[in-house]
Amino acid sequence: MKFSAIILFTVFSLLITAHDSFAQSSTTMQDIMEDASKKVVELEEQRNQEVVNMTFDLIVNQGKKTIWRFLDPSFDYDVLVMGDRRIKSLKVTVYKKSAKTGEWSLVDEYSAEKPLIRIDPTEFEQYEFTVSVDEFRIGDSTGHFAFILYHQNPERGK
Repeated sequence: MKFSAIILFTVFSLLITAHDSFAQSSTTMQDIMEDASKKVVELEEQRNQEVVNMTFDLIVNQGKKTIWRFLDPSFDYDVLVMGDRRIKSLKVTVYKKSAKTGEWSLVDEYSAEKPLIRIDPTEFEQYEFTVSVDEFRIGDSTGHFAFILYHQNPERGK
């Protein structure tokens, strides 16, 4: 009877350990989704902002990810980039394409744990946002990020 109880306890312990290992997977996107969701609630419920674009992606090694979007000159935008637990510092670089010449020009570039850039479009133009990792946490070379583009909510002041 004691032997059966020990085997049953060992099997149960292994199952719990396996479940905890799966829940703590190093490749999960769950933590960045939770952090970004909290940020959206803060922006929309507490700061009167409207989130107009969110992008989640994975960056490996020295890779970069690019998001394109046309911005309306009726709004001043903020772009915030957040990394998951494996990323120490991110860089976001913003270019815009001139509607008249078709040329791309640098708008701004910023590196930080959570870089934030303000964009004040003067015309309806296409913008390019490039996200890269400046520094991973020790032992990591891959991480997820969240890109959040938002502006003042025009519906809230009425």
